[in-house]
Amino acid sequence: MGESILGAGVIAQLAKRFPQLYVAPAEGAQDAHRAASGRGIAPEGANLDHFITSVEDELRVVDTPAGPVEVVFLRERADFETLLQIIGHKAQPVPINRTVGAITYRGLADWGKVSALARAYREAGGEDWPAEFLRLAKDPQAFRTEIIFISEGPYSNVPAGKTPYGAAEWMRISREIRLHHECAHVVCRRTMPDDILPVWDEITADVTGLLCATGRYDAALAGVFLGVDASGYTGGRLAEYLKDDQKASIDALARDVHDALCRVQAQAEAVTDMRPFEFLLELKRDPLIGF
Repeated sequence: MGESILGAGVIAQLAKRFPQLYVAPAEGAQDAHRAASGRGIAPEGANLDHFITSVEDELRVVDTPAGPVEVVFLRERADFETLLQIIGHKAQPVPINRTVGAITYRGLADWGKVSALARAYREAGGEDWPAEFLRLAKDPQAFRTEIIFISEGPYSNVPAGKTPYGAAEWMRISREIRLHHECAHVVCRRTMPDDILPVWDEITADVTGLLCATGRYDAALAGVFLGVDASGYTGGRLAEYLKDDQKASIDALARDVHDALCRVQAQAEAVTDMRPFEFLLELKRDPLIGF
């Protein structure tokens, strides 16, 4: 596990890197957002009063085979939605669907990195930082970052009563499943960018989430997430990942998925030294279903 920042100061730390967080969502806030995100200029009288914050907020760096992955957990749902409005919708007060519990942003300009690069450039004797900045801006890796944001809530909107866990424990486990599920997608994008099977990708990301959160893979619980069992489709996430022409045969596909989940559990139980992300990559290289 990498470094971690915990507490109500997480948003303030993020705002040092992403000054658009100082822009409260409002009609007509696009210009202030553009200046903050595009030029690193915080608005006059900048504050973060539009965030509630929580002592449970966390910025965590997760070590993976594809490199470190930054994840931010925001305990207050309102803060998660405010952040998505600012970063994803240019500070416009658009409604955020309640089904959205996590999102990954790639290519965000990180003005903390820009400041560090400018400081290093000048300390090395550089005299034309504006020209150097324009040169660096041509490299998408120079000062842009990838970061995951997750919110509180039961994973896959599954209530504790449908799991082996009590309410408080299920909420804690849900956070860890969601966090590592999203990290799994990042790892796969970085290592196998052209290897895309929507349903299999979700299955394997859930595998990683469950292994990291609980120490074991529970095929029955994974089936509840996706809405599959031996009889067919029972209502769950599976439908979200199927093409329109596949939905007519959703029961048959659900049975295939259920069979794959059971086989994954058998494979996981046979591993003596489980390393979830390595197991993820093994599953990705040898898929049990083709969709």
